[in-house]
Amino acid sequence: MDSDWFFFDGGPGSPRYGGDPTKHAFKHDTETFVREVLQNANDQAQEDSDGSVEVHFRFLSLSGSDLEEFQEAIDWDHLVDHVESVAGTERGRGYRQFLNQLEDEDELRLLVIEDRNTTGLTGSWEDDASNYTALVRDELYSSKQDDTAGGSYGLGKSVLWTFSGLSTAVFNSVLSNESSSTDHSSPRLIGRTKLPTHRTPGGDVQYQGAGWLCDVKETPGGVKPRSFWDKEAEHRAEKLHVSRPQVSGTSAMVVGYRDPTRDTRPEFEELAEEFVTAAVKYFWPAIHRGDLEVVVETPGGTHEATSDACPMVEPFGRAYSSRFHGGDELEQPGDVASRTLGVRIPPRADGTPTANAKAVLSGRLAAPTDDFTLLNHVAMFRGAGMVVKYYDQSRVAPRDRDFFAVLACGEARTPGKPSKGDVELDRFLRFAEPPTHDEWESTENLKKHYQRGYRKAVVRLIDEVREGLRNLVSRPIRGGGRLPDSVLRKFPIHSHNTYERIKNDSSGSNEAAFDLNGSASFSRDRWKFYGSIEPLSEGHDGLTATVGLTRMAEDGREVSNIPITEIQTESDSVECNVGGENARIVAEPDTGHVVFSGQSQKVGNRDFSAGRVGEIRLEIDTEVQVGGEQA
Repeated sequence: MDSDWFFFDGGPGSPRYGGDPTKHAFKHDTETFVREVLQNANDQAQEDSDGSVEVHFRFLSLSGSDLEEFQEAIDWDHLVDHVESVAGTERGRGYRQFLNQLEDEDELRLLVIEDRNTTGLTGSWEDDASNYTALVRDELYSSKQDDTAGGSYGLGKSVLWTFSGLSTAVFNSVLSNESSSTDHSSPRLIGRTKLPTHRTPGGDVQYQGAGWLCDVKETPGGVKPRSFWDKEAEHRAEKLHVSRPQVSGTSAMVVGYRDPTRDTRPEFEELAEEFVTAAVKYFWPAIHRGDLEVVVETPGGTHEATSDACPMVEPFGRAYSSRFHGGDELEQPGDVASRTLGVRIPPRADGTPTANAKAVLSGRLAAPTDDFTLLNHVAMFRGAGMVVKYYDQSRVAPRDRDFFAVLACGEARTPGKPSKGDVELDRFLRFAEPPTHDEWESTENLKKHYQRGYRKAVVRLIDEVREGLRNLVSRPIRGGGRLPDSVLRKFPIHSHNTYERIKNDSSGSNEAAFDLNGSASFSRDRWKFYGSIEPLSEGHDGLTATVGLTRMAEDGREVSNIPITEIQTESDSVECNVGGENARIVAEPDTGHVVFSGQSQKVGNRDFSAGRVGEIRLEIDTEVQVGGEQA
């Protein structure tokens, strides 16, 4: 069986490559490797498939005759000639260490990642946008199928080469739609190595670095690497230990698997446990709804990625499952309560208007039996089913009110029944993810796809998460302050909203004009409050609101006002100021969701002894102009 590696060469003055630049984009540890590999597989799910995406990680160790057979099938001597050229340079220290270790131990580790019910490597070398070219030809290009896909930069695939001691991967694929891509029959096999620019020993030719294990063909445009197909590909796949069932998808083999962040090699069973933990930690939403199955196979056994295998995520799963069925307050350990957050998305860059969206913030009060590894964190995710970030909000939790929370955005809010707002928010947040997909922030992609206001939309969402958490975890009735229990028992703390109503002239019935939310809690030496106002009419000519804090007596009488000293909002279309003891909010016409926060003047120690802290009411008196009329 003849094999051949093909490398593009360059003449004098050709650009040189010091290595794969995408290797420096990630923290390359096991957790990142699993996260990126699973994201890529999850994003390639077949749209018309009823089955879930399956990913099988398979660890192998070759030695003796098995290793010799593998080396023959991969044209080892040709490949190592190029690797040796790099290993002898200043940039090649890692390659030299790997080759020396391989010679000493006569053992080669392989990791095969087999995904099923995915689209496979569709497309040809000449295509500008296909799964095939994105993986085996291009750099920094992504060919994700739709706006809800997990990545948009094409960086995640770099981990395959970073975790290879030879910077080499081999792909064997069964295509989901062969007729649209090629006249050949699956399977399809090709290998790719990513080396720095180099010259082979004694040679005068400078090679660009990238090389392919392929069927080298002469074309009118010059020599190009071509895939192996059908029986030939199947035969090579068997020799290379990368055979797969006739189910659409791709098997990727990392040649010489090793963790670049470790000085020693862990045992396969230890790696299997780490892979399972990482898979569940970041993909439990997709696993929870049956969209993704993950299995890790070693010579010693099979390990399935289930929530039981990663207790740290169980409280988050419970909060997500009960997001629409929990109560309004968190009273006892294990209770779940939720809040709906409004999200205003700016128009798309081409002027297309966007629908207002909602996200669900669901919290679970920590119970003694919970795993506390991610205590007081928020699991943030969207329709792709990958946790983008575990957001540490420990400072929000009052004493004895520890929690676990989830922020379900986009199509993750109501899987299978997304609204237009859900779909748009999924798209918006996809472009808000940096190349590492571990944050929602202002990015160049957002600037490219949306008009001004995209940064504030992201900031406002995160701010509302913090304020929503304060509302959720504050003590019911007795408030969320950090006062001593003896004081809390004597002076109960709560908040109250006032709701303005508008008369419907056509029916004569009363109908709410606003959706109002608010909460107040005592912190250290003053009251802090937050609230939101959302007009329920489609348009308005202006909105005003007065916010006040009223001290209440035990018999329910109003005792006095508590002066407000500060109020703020993130919106450019809303003006906030303090006048007298109250605060005033003025919003421009057609302003939607208004979110504000503020605090009172200091409450001195004398007020404690006089009983003047105790019970308060947060009042929001709102007026809106609709069609020249005041409501």
